Amino acid sequence: MDSLSLDLGLTGVSVVVTGGGGLIGRVVVDHFLAAGAKVSSLDIIHPVDGDFQLDAAQSAFISIHCDVSNEDSVRRAFAVATKAYGPVDICIALASLDLSVLEPSPFADASFSQLNRVLNVNVVGTWLTAREWIRGLREAKLEGRTLRHPNLIIIGSESGHFGERLNAEYSLGKSAVQGGLLMSLRAEVPREYAGARVNVVAPGPVQTDRWYEECGRNPDQYYLEAQATTALAEPIPIRAVAMTILSLASHNFSSHVHGQIVNVDGGKQGKVMWTKEEVAQLEQR
Repeated sequence: MDSLSLDLGLTGVSVVVTGGGGLIGRVVVDHFLAAGAKVSSLDIIHPVDGDFQLDAAQSAFISIHCDVSNEDSVRRAFAVATKAYGPVDICIALASLDLSVLEPSPFADASFSQLNRVLNVNVVGTWLTAREWIRGLREAKLEGRTLRHPNLIIIGSESGHFGERLNAEYSLGKSAVQGGLLMSLRAEVPREYAGARVNVVAPGPVQTDRWYEECGRNPDQYYLEAQATTALAEPIPIRAVAMTILSLASHNFSSHVHGQIVNVDGGKQGKVMWTKEEVAQLEQR
C-alpha cells in the first residue's frame, strides 16, 4: 500500500483568484498562499499601475487590475498571471456584485440598468474568466506542459437555489453560473485537458464585515438569514468557505469531484417567506 499523505500538493501551483481583493477573496488568497501556491489576485479595485503590482515582500503573490466584465481586461490579466507564474492550474471565479451593493426593489419596480450591471459581472465575467482559463489549458496541452491540479471553481450562492426576493437579478445570475454554465463545462473541460475539473462552491450568508453592517441596519436579518432556515443556526465563517475551496482545488483531496455544487451553507433549507408581523398584516386585510 502506498504511504498516505495529507498534503494538498499546492506548492508552487499557479492560482488565479478573481475578486481577490474583496472581503472573501482576500481570505481565499491568504489560504492558497499558506498552502504554498503562487497566487495572482485579479480585481477591479487593484490599482492600474502598468500591468501588475508585485509584492516585493512576497514573491508568490501579485495583484493585477482586472474588470472581469471586459474581454480585453480579462485576457490581459491572465497573460500577466501566466507570464509571472506559468500556466494557470487553478482558477477561482469569485468576482461578483453581491447583494450589499444592489438596490432592493419589488420586481415590478426593478431597474433594467442594475440587471445589466449584475449580469455583466456575475454571468459575463464568470463566462470570460472560465473561457480564458480553458484557453490556458489548451495552450499548456499544446506545449506539453503538465498541470497538477487543473480545475475551475465558480463561486455560486444559496440565492442561486432559493431565489432572492427584491433582488431577482442576483439570484438569476448565480443560477446561471451554477446551473447551465457548470453543466456545460462539466462535459467540455475534460476534453480540453485530461483530468481537468469544474465545480461550484455555493455559500450561505458569510460572516463578512459588510454582512454584519447589513444586520445592524436590519436586526431581523441575522435570524431570518442565518438561523430560521439553517440547521447549524449561524452564519458561515469566511474560513469555512476558503477551506472548502482549497480542498476542492486540490487533486490530492478531490480528484474525482467534478460538475458538482458544494453547498457551504450550514444546512440551509430555504428562505423565510413571511414574518409573523407580515402574516398579521395579511390577516387584517
